[in-house]
Amino acid sequence: MRRVARVAALVVAGFTAVPEGLARAEGMVLDKIVAVVGDEIILLSQLDTLVASSPLMQEALQKYGRNPTKQQIEQATLEARTQALDELIDQQLIKKEAARFQISITDADVDRYLQQIAQENGFSNTKQLREAVEQSGQYGSWADYIQDTKDQLLVYQTTRALANTSVTDAQIREQYRKMVRGVDIKAELLRFVFTPQEQTAKARDAAYSNAQAVARRMRAGEDPMALAQEFLIKEPKATLSRGEVAPAIEDAIFAARVGETVGPLETGQGFLVVKVVRHDTGNVLPFDQAKERIRMQLEQESFARAVQDLRASLRAKTHVDPRL
Repeated sequence: MRRVARVAALVVAGFTAVPEGLARAEGMVLDKIVAVVGDEIILLSQLDTLVASSPLMQEALQKYGRNPTKQQIEQATLEARTQALDELIDQQLIKKEAARFQISITDADVDRYLQQIAQENGFSNTKQLREAVEQSGQYGSWADYIQDTKDQLLVYQTTRALANTSVTDAQIREQYRKMVRGVDIKAELLRFVFTPQEQTAKARDAAYSNAQAVARRMRAGEDPMALAQEFLIKEPKATLSRGEVAPAIEDAIFAARVGETVGPLETGQGFLVVKVVRHDTGNVLPFDQAKERIRMQLEQESFARAVQDLRASLRAKTHVDPRL
């Protein structure tokens, strides 16, 4: 999926991935087998089509400066072809899995994605995208570009279907804690702790009942300081820094908006009710604002790992013979 998007960007920008005259300089061999994957083959022409329509060659040449020598061009070509061959082999393997699990891409799927590519590159419609693709000379025809897009979409959808990329709320919370570790993040609170007078069920029920009553009355708009006097809470004002309490309690408090009442929350001391007075987060986004961004980041990382695992698994059970 990422490669399709990058191809589109290169086409629109007008880059030429293969230096002019390179194909002619490589001799008269018209085609040859460069890999055997199970009972299928990959041809040099397929490989060079991918190299020409991707950033691989351009990236391989960058380290040699503006005027690479013939030897450097040959080395860059070998590097680009090696990477492209790996991609083609993996693509072949995943397409076989797609067929096995009856996963397919429709023309409507392709049309939607082409419209997305067109919009992302400033075109008002896919007709303009087609003109840019054809003018670039990086594909034999528009039909070749369509087929390449369809293949990439199929690989992406199959990988999504077969790879486990789920991310839990606990993983998101842990990632956020890593992000804010060492950052002084505080919350100013009005804190009410209701501790059972003795370790009996009756005492715990009484403490919980008081905590519920205070939480309900604060949410109804009653003055917290008056409630503190009524329930004999001597020091309700408190400042809490991240890392000072259990993660579940910390998340509940720091996810709350200013003015919101949280609780009752069960703690080692009893039952906690807090009213958030102020958040001091510095330049760090509060958890409730950052969590979706973190989820997307973790899902992308999870997907990348799942792709590697899936491709390694498919290669392990299939005869693959690279001949580059």
